[in-house]
Amino acid sequence: MLMLDKVEQMVKWIFVRFGKVGIERFVYTSLGLFVFGLLGVGLMRANTPLTDEGQRATFFQIGTGSTSGTYFSIGEMLAAMISRPPGSEPCVAGGHCGVAGIVAIAKSSAGSVANVRSLGSKRFDSALIQADVLDAAASGIGIFKRDGKATELRVIANLFPDAVHLVVAAESGIETIGDLKGKRISIGSPGSGTRANALAILKAIKLSHRKALIVEENASRSAELLLAGEVDAFFLTTGAPARIIEDLAIRKIAHVISIEGEAIDRLRIEQNFFDAVTIEAGTYPGSGEVHTLAVGALWVTRADQPDELIYQITRALFAPNNHSMLTSGHPKGRFINAASAVRGVPILLHPGAEQYYFQAGILEE
Repeated sequence: MLMLDKVEQMVKWIFVRFGKVGIERFVYTSLGLFVFGLLGVGLMRANTPLTDEGQRATFFQIGTGSTSGTYFSIGEMLAAMISRPPGSEPCVAGGHCGVAGIVAIAKSSAGSVANVRSLGSKRFDSALIQADVLDAAASGIGIFKRDGKATELRVIANLFPDAVHLVVAAESGIETIGDLKGKRISIGSPGSGTRANALAILKAIKLSHRKALIVEENASRSAELLLAGEVDAFFLTTGAPARIIEDLAIRKIAHVISIEGEAIDRLRIEQNFFDAVTIEAGTYPGSGEVHTLAVGALWVTRADQPDELIYQITRALFAPNNHSMLTSGHPKGRFINAASAVRGVPILLHPGAEQYYFQAGILEE
């Protein structure tokens, strides 16, 4: 069963990186036979030392979010960027600049809160986590009060801003956050950063469970409920544009409204990880400017990951040969750059990532 899981993970990586044709070529080349042979005798996990290129594949998992959300799309892109299975062309020969021997896999999850716990339990080797959630985890407060302080977490990079979307049904009559009273609202699944943000916003505007019908569903299920007329609105914290919201907007079923006002201004002062951002007009079909809140989306790992591995991963993330993958992939990829990668980081950088930023001149001694 373990071997079959590894084969499935390898095929997923090939599909993300090269498409269907890539899978066919992979299976019928000596590289394919070589790697599948390795799978047959068992592969080492990401916390084992790397050997010379071409001798062993090492899997490195990236926890993301719902498969319909931005985190999963970005995770797939990151996985493709840093992967360089045994037998791949080296960067200097024109191949993409991944880490020798690494096969990275994007894994879906319930979101930021779940990712914190999955990193702590070593289910994931790294994960995408909202800055506010990471700060709460490191401090052992809020939803993490019973967990204790997550002292083992370290940051690889601050990737991009995550906007809090409030998606409302076209026929709901909701024009502002003040119109949510008496409505049916999905706030995100348990364990998600979306839920944490939604609860903070609802508390700020003094909207309790007694004043609205609150359900806790992930993005996909929330969209299904909205389509079925069973909820009037749902929250989703994600990079804009999000595919699931685009699909609703194209069909004129729903649109995104602003999250603003005096109560929201006070919330930003109280919780300084919230920034005021504007989702530009036209980001979603038929949309005007949307004023809302955002938090940083961070790529996080554990302190026990080898310094050299994380250094190589960070270097691959910002390698010139990989720049086109950032700009031509998900629209949020254009926000990912070394200069902003160390800003707004609530906990320590991983020493391997820190080494790269010093060498690149982003950090100074």
